[in-house]
Parts: sequence; C-alpha cells; structure tokens
Amino acid sequence: MTRMRRVQVQVVTCALLLLVFSASPGQAASPSSGSVGPASGSAIAVDFAPVGPGVSSGGTIESLCAPVYCDGFNLTVALPQPDGQFYSSHVASLQIVYTWNSTLQNDMDVFAFAPDGTESGPGTPDDISTGAGKEVLTVANPASGSWFVESHVGVTPAATPAHAVITLTYQTVTVPPPPALGPHDPRFTNASPPLHYQNADVLSRTNAGEPSLGTDWKRGVAMYMAGTQISRITFNDTASPPTATWTDVTPPQQGVVNEDAILFTDHQTNRTIATGLLVAGSNATYSDDAGATWKPGSFPVPHSPDHETVASGPYAAPAPPTAGLAGYPNAVWYCSQNILQIAGSFCGRSDDGGITYNPSGMVFGAGSPCGSISGHIKIAPDGTIYVPQNNCKRADGIGGQGTAMSTDNGLTWTYPVIPDSTARSGNTGTDPSIGVGSGGTIYEGYEAGDGHARIAVSHDRGKTWAPSVDVGAVWNVQNSKFPEVVAGDDNRAAYAFLGTSSAGTYDGGGHWLTVNATPGDPVQRGCIWNGGGSNPCRNLLDFNDIGIDQNGRVLAAYTDGCANIDFSYHSVVGGVQGAQHGPSKCDSDPNAFANTDKVSLDGLARQGCGLGLLAAKDPGFDNACPAPTVVSVYPAAGATGVPRTTGVSATFDQPVSSATLRLVDASGNSVLGTVACGNPCTRVIFTPSRKLSNHTLYTATATGTNPAGTATKTWSFCV
Repeated sequence: MTRMRRVQVQVVTCALLLLVFSASPGQAASPSSGSVGPASGSAIAVDFAPVGPGVSSGGTIESLCAPVYCDGFNLTVALPQPDGQFYSSHVASLQIVYTWNSTLQNDMDVFAFAPDGTESGPGTPDDISTGAGKEVLTVANPASGSWFVESHVGVTPAATPAHAVITLTYQTVTVPPPPALGPHDPRFTNASPPLHYQNADVLSRTNAGEPSLGTDWKRGVAMYMAGTQISRITFNDTASPPTATWTDVTPPQQGVVNEDAILFTDHQTNRTIATGLLVAGSNATYSDDAGATWKPGSFPVPHSPDHETVASGPYAAPAPPTAGLAGYPNAVWYCSQNILQIAGSFCGRSDDGGITYNPSGMVFGAGSPCGSISGHIKIAPDGTIYVPQNNCKRADGIGGQGTAMSTDNGLTWTYPVIPDSTARSGNTGTDPSIGVGSGGTIYEGYEAGDGHARIAVSHDRGKTWAPSVDVGAVWNVQNSKFPEVVAGDDNRAAYAFLGTSSAGTYDGGGHWLTVNATPGDPVQRGCIWNGGGSNPCRNLLDFNDIGIDQNGRVLAAYTDGCANIDFSYHSVVGGVQGAQHGPSKCDSDPNAFANTDKVSLDGLARQGCGLGLLAAKDPGFDNACPAPTVVSVYPAAGATGVPRTTGVSATFDQPVSSATLRLVDASGNSVLGTVACGNPCTRVIFTPSRKLSNHTLYTATATGTNPAGTATKTWSFCV
C-alpha cells in the first residue's frame, strides 16, 4: 500500500483541507478566484504572485500551500448538469497551461486539488530550464465544485511569478453497444466470497485493498491475499455456474496489522510466499501446501518501507554460484521503494526460496530515467527480470511507460521505454504491468496520459515495440485504472483493468478481444485516489492482480469498492476512528458516490469458458460457452392480483446482444408497449402503453440472444 506517492502529510479530512487552502496567507493571485464553465471552451487567466526561493523536491506539503513556497487560486468548475448525469454522456478536460520566465535554472510546478481533495500535478514536462518555462496539467473529467490551483516552487533559486490559463472543454460521447462475442470468446464468472467473509485487523479495519493472487498448479487452487487475510480458493466446475469456496488460511503473524500485503505462488514449485510490510522490514512467510502450514521467511537489506513486490522464476545464464545450493531451483526476488524518490527503490534475491536474501541493490534512483514507484516484478522464462514503471523518460524527453530490466540476475539494469507511450501527471497514474510469454515476448499494459487502457508488445526485451493498442476503444473507455497483465504461451496474453472490461490476445498482440468481466456489477462509483496517504477515495489502494491456472484459465483479483451491503464499519486512520462506511446500495444505485458507499471487499473474476492462454490445454475448457437462460421474471409465474400499472421483465444469467418481450391477453391479442434493455443487456423490460385490464390472464414471452444461443421463457400471471 503506497503510503505516500509524494511526501505529504494528510492528517485532516478533505473538508478541513479546503479550509486550509482558503485561509492560506501566501495567497495573492490576481484574480484570487474565478470560474470556468458551464460552456465548453470557457477559460480564465491567472497571474500568480512570486514564489521562492525554495526547493521542494517532493518534500514540501503541497496541500498546505505554505507561504514563500506556494501561491494559490480558488477555481470553481461548473458543469451544465449534475456530475453523474453529465459524465454518462460526456467527456471533459480541465487544462492548465502554466508558464514562467527566469534567468536562472528554475523548476516551477503547478498543482490542482479537486473538491474532494484529490491532488493532480505537477504538470509536464516536470524539469529544470532557463528562460521561458512551461508545464501543462490536464485533469480528465473534472468534478464540479471548488478547486484550488497552486503555483509551487520545485527548484526555484529566486522569487518567480507565474501565469496560467485554465480552460474547460467537453464533448458528447456515444457509448457503443457491447461488441458481439463469439461462442468461444472468453467470459467470466463471479468467484468472490460472501459479504461477511472478510476479517478485520487489530485496529478493526475491514480492508481488502491491493489484492494479490497466486495459483497453485499442483492442487488446482488459487491463493488470495488482501489486508490481513490470506485465503485458499477451491472451485467446483461441475456446478452451473461454477462455484468457489473460500477458506481462511492466514498464519497468526500475518493477521495482526499489515500495511502492504503481497503474495506470489511459484508455478514450478507451488511455493506461496506472503509478505506484510512493516516500518523497518517485511513480515514474510511461505507455504508449500497451499496454506495448510506456514514457515517464516525474511527480506533483503537494504530495505525500502513501501510498495513491496515479490516474484520467483528461473536464473539467467550464467547462474550465480549460490543458485540451487539450498535445494530450491528458482530465484526469489523482493523489491520495495523508498518514500523519497531520490532514495530510489531496491531489489534483493533469495537463493533458498525466500528464507534468506542476498544484499539488495538499487534499481530506480537519482541516476535512472524513471520514477521509483514500480509495478509487480515479473521473471521471464530465460531469467530476465522486469520491474515496470509509469514515468520513464522517452528518447524525446517526454514521460512515458517503461521498465527496469536485468539480464544478469540483478547485477546491472537497463530501462527500455515504450516510444509511443504517455504518462499521467504526478500522483494520478497507476502502476503499469508486464506479462511475459513462454518465448520471452513481453506485454506491457498501462494507463496512458489520456487515461485510456493501452498495451504494447516487444519480442526483443524492449529494444523495439509494436505500436500501442487502445484495448478499451471498442467500449469507449475514457479512463482506466490498475492495469494487470499475464501471459501464457508466447502469443497469448490477458490484460485486466478497471474501466469496463478485460482484454486478451491470441495472436501475439496483433488483435485484442475486450470483454466486460463484471457485467452489471460496478467496481467503483465516483472518485479513485492514487496520491498516497489517507483519502476517502482511496478504498481501492494501488493495484489489482491477475494470474492463470494450470489449464490456462484467467483469474483477475480486484478490490470491489461498490456493493450492496447490509452492515457498516469504520475505517481507521493513524489509530483514530475514521469515516463510517455502509450500509450501502452502491451496486444498484447509479448515484452512489458518497464516502459511505465506498467499501473495500475481496473480488475475484474467473474465466468460465472460452479460449485460454495455454494451447497445450486446448480444447480444455474451450468448449462453447453455455447459452443464456432466464433466471427470474416479474411478475412471477402464476401470480394473481398483479397491479394494472405493472411492468413486465425477465432477467438473463449473462449479457445478451438482443432481447424481446411480448405480452398477450387471454384472447391472444398483443398488448401495445415499449421494450427496453440496458447496456449490458441483462434485464429486458416491457412497459405497457396503457393500464392492463382487471381480471385478465396475461402471457409473456421473453427471448434473449447472443452468440452462444437463445434463451426463451414463457409464463402467465393474472391482473
């Protein structure tokens, strides 16, 4: 759990932060306040008072806008409609073009704080220059309300004024219908646990943020870790739909307090390694029997106190002399980051299966072209190590997506960058993810600078890359979060992300198939916070996970931040009782944006049918996906005394591409009315044009069709 993306102290609520902003004694912008909107293209110019001299280097508390270091402007963003209604059919952009001029080498920064306290910034490029300087900060789909924009020192040797032009633009978007799926295209089933399954730590926190996933190929089970709970999941594929059974296998030392949980299962040895971040180290354990028993492990030194990741895989040739001496065939790698980027991040290797580690070495630091906050480490079949990073400088100096890479067991590192990739502004992007195929092909999925879910493929360890592909385009995905990629055979990979859909390829990335893995079940409504620290919108924390089982079936672990729950609980921040969450009807209420609606529950989507990622297992579970069925109707079959104003509906067990519902009276005459089905279409509704007749028997027939087949249901009821 990344406690701080930049060094900042957030010990007050968002509301109090806004009060601090308004009362800042350093505020002298001209004008001091203004607005943009509700018309698209509306803009306002701001002259900021001089700030500096001073150096922040990520160490200044931007949220306080300290005198000398910062000057602020109160901005009101107005939209034509309430946010939820407006963004159902529009995309918008709040752009801040921030400029200054200095005869000395100077790095000024611009930041913007949303009404809920979400921080965006600095702008790009974030570098030192002499003369005219410029940063551009773009916020996608800004919330309406009161914003605070800051002119801030970066490395500023003398008091320097700045100027900004703030513009709001938006456009209408049409959400396309879901793309048609073939009978062998992958579909996913919900394998999440019951609502009251999760435990709480000793601070009474119910928290399933940042799940990590392992698959034990010997036993055919999944291992799942989130917060202070480790679960073993077994599956019954003879049931329709398949069922999942969750068993708590948490060892005592992992069940107290855990600020950064991570888990990995080695497919070759089926050893599961679970670690929990401590301030001065990591609480490590391992199991060779899917959690039935656990033994203590350790962590490398030097150790960083944040954002740990662990993986295991082959050594690169030539292997070090200590490889395999303890009887464990693979190298285990553990990486973590320091809070200050200049202090970098480190990776260390274990040659005895995670019991002890060699001294760790720096991977990202002041001398690397990348930031220090990294995604999950991945090991290629040839022993190449990849540690992806979301802000690496491209050859032209623009921030893009890349990775640290070592081909010599961690002795040296290089930094390939995807040449056509872009990065989000500071504190807003999420970690990229790499999947490595059996032949060494790497697939790197990332949240692009415009928020779109993109992925690029390299067949030569990042020397060259195929053009990035926007895998969410067919669903009109404008914003994405938490990319997670896994590969099986060299030409098969899966890419899961929050937006609407998961994507996969069966031809080495030439074409991608995108499907909705959680139809009708939103993962989050409203804001997602990626700026570290404590924030009401940070219930999902920093990442999800993805894996494949022994048959090539894809599993995606995610934090479900939106659910209908019948209980309430309090979060705990710094040992103090925080906001109350729940009860909530978030799944069924499209306007559920309040803090109380944001939960943190275990989520798991599992591929139920379709082509997998291992050709050797074809056809395996690649049987034709089952045809849809009608699982419920309203009014119920045989119902009597139905109100004359009732509507008639039928619910399908999976999305259908077309649906009809016909209603006839006892004489066989069709009742006039309208038929509607949502997107995705899982419930078809017939609304009569006029009241139904008393004491009349009506018969309804519903049909739903997709590439797997057709569902038909006929039933009768009496008014």
